[in-house]
Amino acid sequence: MKRNRPPERTAFAAILLALLLLSGPGSMAAGESAPGSQVDWNKTVGLAEQEGQVMVYVQSQLGEVLANSAFKRKFPKINLTWVTGPGSDLVPRIMAERRGEKFLVDVVANFGNTSPYTLYQAKVLDPITSAFILPEVKDQSMWFQGKHHYIDPDSNYIFIYMGAPQYFVSYNKNLANPSEFKSYQDLLNLKWKGRIAAMDPRTAGYGATISRFFYHHPQLGPDFPRRLYSETDITLFRDARQGSDWLASGKFALCLCQSAALAKAAKQGLPVDFIDPHALKERPPLGSGGHTMALINKAPHPNAAKVFINWFLSRDGQLDYQTVSANDPEGIEGSLRIDVPRDLVSPRNRIVAGANYVPQWTPDMIDMKPVRQIIDEALANTQK
Repeated sequence: MKRNRPPERTAFAAILLALLLLSGPGSMAAGESAPGSQVDWNKTVGLAEQEGQVMVYVQSQLGEVLANSAFKRKFPKINLTWVTGPGSDLVPRIMAERRGEKFLVDVVANFGNTSPYTLYQAKVLDPITSAFILPEVKDQSMWFQGKHHYIDPDSNYIFIYMGAPQYFVSYNKNLANPSEFKSYQDLLNLKWKGRIAAMDPRTAGYGATISRFFYHHPQLGPDFPRRLYSETDITLFRDARQGSDWLASGKFALCLCQSAALAKAAKQGLPVDFIDPHALKERPPLGSGGHTMALINKAPHPNAAKVFINWFLSRDGQLDYQTVSANDPEGIEGSLRIDVPRDLVSPRNRIVAGANYVPQWTPDMIDMKPVRQIIDEALANTQK
């Protein structure tokens, strides 16, 4: 026999239903993101543990960092493995593997700027944003300038997670006074003609980075590198140690040298130092130190790749990386996460609050063709 509900109970049920509907997805979108993300995260971790492994191809010291990272302790069922080598070697390796239908790598990291861009152009990458699960990784307000940073035009594939001011001009303490420099334009002063050495800008690496900065800088532009390489009797070198040796010995007063090599020389007590880019009138350069991360498509361990990426870009992962890397003799860039302490980074490599930097990882910085044309013409004029 069907019983009729009391009117007051029916009314209460209707009110309760209305409240539930009002507090549903539309009104609790912000609050529901965490529980939903936690469910996705737990599911992804479970699948990653079934896959049992994540393979990372890395350049430079990141391999040593991974060996000592907290990832293995936090995810003991996921075997973190890696292959270390220059990006210029690992990119051809990845392409050769794929031609042989071998899909071995999940994530690439610390490949610099140019090498992962090659993978992007070859359509070997998946959007790294598709791997973001943790709210603290997705939350762009937790990153430098309140946004995520990428080097690809889509701002979706090649993630930048560290950065530091770049010191492009160094000097011999016995031959030059940093107070004489208020602008990069001061390098063109006749006083320094024949007294400047520079890494060859026609080769990949620091020399190219410096020339790109000059060429694209809104306060300098193409005319500055044209004059620098044609009017100053500049001496070019390709071995980073050569430049620091020349500067320290007094053969040259100024050098557009690799900052890591100069930092080593300075720590050894040699009479060399950097001109602080923050003291010059032009906006200072901000580099990534090659700290990029990208997700390979057709990854053999897609869930483990997501777990690694989210952990690495979380505060815990970035703090772990910053801590393990703190003793790097060449200095380490700082995490672009704003909640990672800056005291782990050497003062020279700390981002200065309020400085209006020119990032060196934007897509227009990758193309060297227009820069190379300017430099070739400038150097050709010096040989006439």
